[in-house]
Amino acid sequence: MKKSIKDVVMIGNNILVKVELPSIETESGLVVSEDTARETQKTISGLVMSVGPEVKDFKVGEDILLPPHGSTPVIIEREVFHVFRETSLFAKFK
Repeated sequence: MKKSIKDVVMIGNNILVKVELPSIETESGLVVSEDTARETQKTISGLVMSVGPEVKDFKVGEDILLPPHGSTPVIIEREVFHVFRETSLFAKFK
């Protein structure tokens, strides 16, 4: 049975996030490796896809600021998402 993102129900204070990956092309058109792009990117952001019932400060659909580490990657429908605990997140965008 194939599972989709709509089938995911987070538990506790966990948050499922679709991370916006850094561009692998510079402003001048040079293509760099994903690792180099991640290292040079100043802001890592993502979109909240699902939240657990104990989450108080984040809602589905919000664009949030992410720490560079501290998540658990999961694959759903051949896409990589990241699970964070609410306490490891520190900001969201207006």
